[in-house]
Amino acid sequence: MSGINNPGVLRKLFVVTAFLEGISVLVVEIAGVRALAPFYGTSLKVWTAQITATLLSLALGYWAGGRLSRKNRNLSLPMVFFSAGIWLVLFPLLRVFVLETTARALGIAGGSFLSAMILFGVPLVSLGAVSPLLIERLGKLGTGAGSAAGSLFFTNTIGGLAGGWLTALWLIPNFPLRLVLSCTGILLVLIGAFWGAALKGIKPLVAGMVPLAALVLMLAAPAPAETFALYGSQATIIYTKGSNLGLIQVMDMPDMGTRSLLLDGAIQGGEMGGVSAYPFTEYQNYLAHLYHPRAKSALLLGLGAGILAKQLVRRGVEVSAVELEPDIGDVARRYFGLPDLVHLVYEDARTYLNRTRQKRFDLVFLDVYAGENIPWYLTTSEAMLRIKEVLNPGGRLIINTMTWAKGSSPDLERLESVLLESFDEARVFLGPEAAGQEGRKVTNAILVAGSDLSPASDKFPGEVLPWIKPELEAVARSVRNAKSTVEPRTDDWCDLDYVGADLKLAWRGIVISELGAEILGD
Repeated sequence: MSGINNPGVLRKLFVVTAFLEGISVLVVEIAGVRALAPFYGTSLKVWTAQITATLLSLALGYWAGGRLSRKNRNLSLPMVFFSAGIWLVLFPLLRVFVLETTARALGIAGGSFLSAMILFGVPLVSLGAVSPLLIERLGKLGTGAGSAAGSLFFTNTIGGLAGGWLTALWLIPNFPLRLVLSCTGILLVLIGAFWGAALKGIKPLVAGMVPLAALVLMLAAPAPAETFALYGSQATIIYTKGSNLGLIQVMDMPDMGTRSLLLDGAIQGGEMGGVSAYPFTEYQNYLAHLYHPRAKSALLLGLGAGILAKQLVRRGVEVSAVELEPDIGDVARRYFGLPDLVHLVYEDARTYLNRTRQKRFDLVFLDVYAGENIPWYLTTSEAMLRIKEVLNPGGRLIINTMTWAKGSSPDLERLESVLLESFDEARVFLGPEAAGQEGRKVTNAILVAGSDLSPASDKFPGEVLPWIKPELEAVARSVRNAKSTVEPRTDDWCDLDYVGADLKLAWRGIVISELGAEILGD
């Protein structure tokens, strides 16, 4: 070994390299799931696909690293870092094309796995090759194979722990995804350049040019579109921020007077002229009044843009809202005029229900979405029992979800069954609008649960856009009794996010076709 000749210094540098490699693997794995989410959602299938792609790639990397350790040792170590880093730097250029193509051609499991392998397979295979190469070098320094392997795997795993927390708690909430992955790529290229020069496997000038080229590629990558044509009008993204839930965006359409909140491209609510621009918000507001016109208090599990909360406050209802992501609350206050009267609690909805023992409400709205997915643990028998316990006598639970246009889907069947197990009665209302391709049309479904569910004759006092008002009457006429057709799911066994994945992918297809894939390229 020429270049750095001190064995003690080399050992320390190899350990540091293993630590940084461990960090990088977890950055790619966790950020990779976020990269897939706008096109495939975050269901169990997507997580499984990303984890499987990660493990397969690392396994191939371990095998390749073992083979490379017998080759040109001075060249192998820098080259695996170069290949990993440069491919990650290309991520902003590849992401939309790869995901849009696979989402159209394959299902959720196959498409998300193939996308993960294309986008992250090369970096993960390359990073997997690092450990065998470092172990071989430490062995040559007289460390001993067992001691070298134990030391490096310990350090690598600690790096992975650090990378997981770093990515989830700091990188994703504060930086665009394209920068997180591209800058990780730059770091890997710099590590490769260092080892290329230190081991004299690559000339120092060449080693220095590679990270410079990677930086140029990253800077040349196009940022997501901020202004684009939509529904014959101009739409502008006026706010963008990554968060623990996904990519938060606020979209303005000045010609139509509409402002909307998007999470990973899925609309979470919006307003036009101070009232809801989207029927699904008014469906909940209208049905809550129809089945409990004297309600004085409401708990919203999921805030969204805060439009439903505003509508309820205008009707004199005292509103509390539980929201997991503080940035959503800030956006609702700043961009959608959420009243100060709305009491916000920043907490997971289930943990809030678990710990709440005294406060009771006339209405509970379950409208919790991470993109297009309802967290499964809010739909189990145990969760429904906790919701029932926070309702006053005569209180109502209103759930906003989606289903196939025919009026049923596996996930809706599970919701209906669990409601009938927990409440005396439940009704299902279907939205009149259905979007999507023939045979895969999706519509809103609103469920109302409680006792003695009889509609009131009181006139609805809410403010409604003229084109939405007829839809409210149509929704009220679409009522049917909920049916118990499957075994209610529990905390111990719930497959909601799995059986509903195809429905959510169809919904994703609608989002992409209407807004365009470029808006999703954080």
